[in-house]
Amino acid sequence: MKTKKVINTAVIGLGRAGWQIHIPQITAHENFKFTAAVDPLESRRKEAREQFGVNTYADCRSLFESEKPDLVVIVSPTHFHKEQAVMAFEHGVDVLCDKPMAVSLMEAREMAAAMRRHKRRMMLYQPHRAYVETVALRHLLAKNLIGRVFLIKRSWCRYRVRVDWQAFSRYGGGELNNSGAHFVDQLLYLAASPVTNMHCLRRKIISKGDAEDFARLILETANGMVLDVEVNFVAAIPSRPMEVYGERGTLILDEETPAWRARYYDEGAAENFKLQNSLAAENRSYMDDQRFSWREATFPLEDYKPVNFYRKCYDYFAGGEEPFIPVEESLEVMRILEECKKKSALS
Repeated sequence: MKTKKVINTAVIGLGRAGWQIHIPQITAHENFKFTAAVDPLESRRKEAREQFGVNTYADCRSLFESEKPDLVVIVSPTHFHKEQAVMAFEHGVDVLCDKPMAVSLMEAREMAAAMRRHKRRMMLYQPHRAYVETVALRHLLAKNLIGRVFLIKRSWCRYRVRVDWQAFSRYGGGELNNSGAHFVDQLLYLAASPVTNMHCLRRKIISKGDAEDFARLILETANGMVLDVEVNFVAAIPSRPMEVYGERGTLILDEETPAWRARYYDEGAAENFKLQNSLAAENRSYMDDQRFSWREATFPLEDYKPVNFYRKCYDYFAGGEEPFIPVEESLEVMRILEECKKKSALS
């Protein structure tokens, strides 16, 4: 049996996401080898050396002058992404980059151009399209339970006072970039249709920095869907995380169960309702006497399997398969985020 290629992997940034999200996935996958780490803090480099036995560097240039990994995972603050990704491509190294892609669409396009110029590979870490609730929802929508979908609402609500680098616009912070990038990608993946119009509101409420901690995006797609994304870090009582509305029913994500809950009626059940041309409602009824044979169903998430994101990474970077998240789709997320910022003055 042919031995699978091992991807020698360096992690750039040993903060929360690098240490708590990416390194555990890298070390858990038998075909990834964690070989090097980059971080400006010696205390974090020392921790990586002691715990994982990897080579460590204070900056990317030192990494590439000393060794050539197959892949770098960029988990640094957003304003470093473009420089670090381009440097990796120039040294013949592929890139898995954390979201958002860059601080601007122009920088994101420069990253994509460098990838193509040096004939390398790049994918963005947008894992919400791999999560089990997304896998389950795609299955349920394919069953056409609720008919044609016209609205998907995604809400990410917490109460947190941002005091870290994500609180500052100059570093590419703000919840539109930080959380909004995830959910714009997730809903575009579900809608599978280009955005034709958008509306956006942003507010800085309690953040200690100058970037927004509340953002609301309304996206209209070519296939007639409305995608409603709310990221709200000033919510003491969170709203429902996800709601999907179709012409014959509704799907609600219940995180406590966890499951998708459905209420819908069978196709054709509303065909007996006749439009009244008269201004006088028949029997003085205002539609409260309409009767539907509602069906109720619960679809536990445990019945579905999430997509293993790093397995998809391996298939792309080592196996030559199509990327789970094409760069063009990540550029579209960046375009939407930038357009929304232009349309919404921060207040």
